[in-house]
Amino acid sequence: MEHLPAELARAARAVAGVLGAAGHRTWLVGGAVRDLALALQPEDADLASAARPEEVEALFPSTHAVGRAFGTVVVHCDGVDVQVTTFRAEEGYDDARRPSRVRFATSLEEDAQRRDFTCNALYLDPLNDEFADPTGGMGDLMARRLRCVGEPHKRFAEDGLRLLRLARLAAQNDLAIEAATGAGARASLESLRGVSPERIYAELVRMAGGVAPGRAASLLLELGVLERLPGLNLQGPPSALAPRVEALGRLDPCSPERFFATLFQPESGSGLRSELDGFWELRPPRSLHQRVERTLALAGELASLLADLAGGTVRRSRWIRAVRAPEFEDALAVWSARHPGELTAERAQMAQLAASLSSAQLSPRLLVTSAELERSGIPRGPRWGVLLRAGEDAQLDGELTDLASARAWLERRAKE
Repeated sequence: MEHLPAELARAARAVAGVLGAAGHRTWLVGGAVRDLALALQPEDADLASAARPEEVEALFPSTHAVGRAFGTVVVHCDGVDVQVTTFRAEEGYDDARRPSRVRFATSLEEDAQRRDFTCNALYLDPLNDEFADPTGGMGDLMARRLRCVGEPHKRFAEDGLRLLRLARLAAQNDLAIEAATGAGARASLESLRGVSPERIYAELVRMAGGVAPGRAASLLLELGVLERLPGLNLQGPPSALAPRVEALGRLDPCSPERFFATLFQPESGSGLRSELDGFWELRPPRSLHQRVERTLALAGELASLLADLAGGTVRRSRWIRAVRAPEFEDALAVWSARHPGELTAERAQMAQLAASLSSAQLSPRLLVTSAELERSGIPRGPRWGVLLRAGEDAQLDGELTDLASARAWLERRAKE
């Protein structure tokens, strides 16, 4: 417990102390104990005991139920939320997500049997540091092995999202998937049908923000999971996804924007719109979808821009517009990951150019404005937008340097 963050340790001990005084021994369980065993710092503290939800609620002044029917109550303790779950056994996952029948149990040994992986069935008493390992999870971690609790096919059939969690945990913790667990995963792909796109999206976001997202995606491809995910069930062989997965392994650093842009990057000759429609099937937030769309559009433009830069034919205004875009770094990273050996000198040159320019050079105060267009007598209409952009391009290219040159430029356009 001394390696748990201080605020989590205080809250876990306080909650366990109150429950213990009421006759319920309480255990820290799940990801926090797994992280401690791997010398990682836990981000939360989940507790389990034989106390029923109504007993937990009666013992603490501030609680809220997040899954009362499944035995889970959140206790608010000194500014920290501690999730307390009653020992339970589960049966009949009819919707491939939630058990249709929950039976509260009295022992951690019974509780451990309903958990997904042995490394998540480790228990630690927060009051005296006593450790319990009813499924052999510590031995699996020492062997750098990820193994299901019990029969793998049954575990994955209960909740298809465990197929994605298997890949994420293996990648993030540098664990090898145990042979029977891998075979069970491959035999359980139909369980994905019961998983909502929102849950799949949330798990992929955790994967993108964690350690080794490229390896996690590679494991999903090896297991046959990736091509079954919403938006990625492509026409053609699953191997069509391999270049995207390889590109994910080259992203450093990764982020949800880069992860999804790489995963849904159009193939040569295919349209961006169909890939973005595929991304919509995961039901991401509109804001993220728009950022991915802008990133992919700019990544597509970078291909010709870098080629023109190599030939010395690119206009200054064009590359300035590219490098000042908020999505430039993401777009360059996504394009570079997909084309690692191409135009490397030009990529370095563009990155150097972007770093060398001040904000005033990237976005100077405009000389051609709506007020100047009105002054020049050009009728208001759609042409104004064309002229405003053309005027900014001319300014970025160094053709317009002051107000006098801008007005002369507009006078010539007005005569047209």
